[in-house]
Amino acid sequence: MRWAFLLALLLFPWALGHSGDLEVEDLRIRLTREGAFLEGRFYYPNGDDPLTLEVVATDRGEGVLEVRRSGVWEAVPAVRVRYGITNVGPSTELRIRLTGGPYRPGEEVPVTFLFPAGALHTVSARVVGTGLRTWTLFLAAGASLLALAAFKTRRRAGSG
Repeated sequence: MRWAFLLALLLFPWALGHSGDLEVEDLRIRLTREGAFLEGRFYYPNGDDPLTLEVVATDRGEGVLEVRRSGVWEAVPAVRVRYGITNVGPSTELRIRLTGGPYRPGEEVPVTFLFPAGALHTVSARVVGTGLRTWTLFLAAGASLLALAAFKTRRRAGSG
């Protein structure tokens, strides 16, 4: 039992430092008609240990890692982070669909990335894009204008 504790104690700093060289740049949550997606760039320097992303989570739920294969999005359990720059977003080859919500434009949301051996990387992402509520307001305003135009047309036809 003491050996397991000692081994865990010795490996703990390695697990924490394993994703230490990973840089996450321009991270934001993009709202689209298909849902909420993480968008940004990962920079992982050459020569570092291979790194696999296993879990992405916000304070509202876990994300779904998706890879585009033959033009079709496919959920995968993990993604290897390539050396250099990897772009993620709703229109790239790798996207991270966020569950839970709602995500409101302008708010800051903590995002945690989990790598093997328990290495965590947490950053903040701002929500951008038009959410369902904004579209609902535009639709309601459009419906109100149509109703007003129909009412005025009917009133003119009745008074003439």
